[in-house]
Amino acid sequence: MKMLIVEPVEPLSLSSSPITGIELLSSVNPLPLPLPTTVAGALGACLGIELMSSDPIKGIEELVDKLLDRLRCREPLLLGPLTQFNAENRWSEPMVNIGWKLFANPKCISKELHIDTEKCEESGDLARFEAIIATGVSIERKVSPIGAMGEKKIKIGYLYKYPISVYKVIQASIAKPARPRFLYLLNCDEKIDGYVRFGGEGRIAKMYTRELEAVKSMEMPLNISKELYIALSPIPLLPIREEALYLDSQSMLGLNFVSEIIGIPQQSKEKLPKVVVENIGLGYYEVKRVRRPLILALPP
Repeated sequence: MKMLIVEPVEPLSLSSSPITGIELLSSVNPLPLPLPTTVAGALGACLGIELMSSDPIKGIEELVDKLLDRLRCREPLLLGPLTQFNAENRWSEPMVNIGWKLFANPKCISKELHIDTEKCEESGDLARFEAIIATGVSIERKVSPIGAMGEKKIKIGYLYKYPISVYKVIQASIAKPARPRFLYLLNCDEKIDGYVRFGGEGRIAKMYTRELEAVKSMEMPLNISKELYIALSPIPLLPIREEALYLDSQSMLGLNFVSEIIGIPQQSKEKLPKVVVENIGLGYYEVKRVRRPLILALPP
């Protein structure tokens, strides 16, 4: 087992893109964390893996199978992420994402399951996510019958908006701009080291692995309480039947490893943790240039 580090070299554009069409108008949901499908796709690109499946879901299965083989992995392939932030040339302690907008050191989550923001801010163990909306210009490039790529041209009148991820570490009520890096446990024997396109808009990140000592330092912050677990990534919920009314293992695939869902910790002692279910898109399948479907998920 190794630690996989994803370190963006520029601000990323991460989102859960909805399915849209002529009769459906919706917005893009900015995300503070890369989805597992994004990380798996970047690993595949780093290794030069080519997919053959025409089905966007079976393509995920094919990708995972090839990653398991090429990197000599065991299941589960990937665990995480924890997130570190570099503000003023100093890396923070690893933090967990809480309800998309907030990051906190796990030590700041009290036994009563609320976030002690005052304690976190004093020590610089709190960070916030926001998205800056940028405007892009749609570009097309013609491909010749023999497969040669032509010159890129702007499609006049076709503009679109996309999010850019921005992070700030909060210390003593001062918000300091910070750059992130995402830490995963990679259950594999082979190393990874390279630069790869990551997320949307052609943004670039460096992906590299570290050995077992780094893995131990990653596990330490998560040992909060016995039988109490923090979801580091969205938990997919796949209804077993059409009329699934409850969040339990009898109604939803994906909950077979938990006995109870507590919810997202709140910043106020008076407020109970809140259970939230969202729609999350599984990303863009570049082999066939189609979007994967939306699924229900519990946010981290």
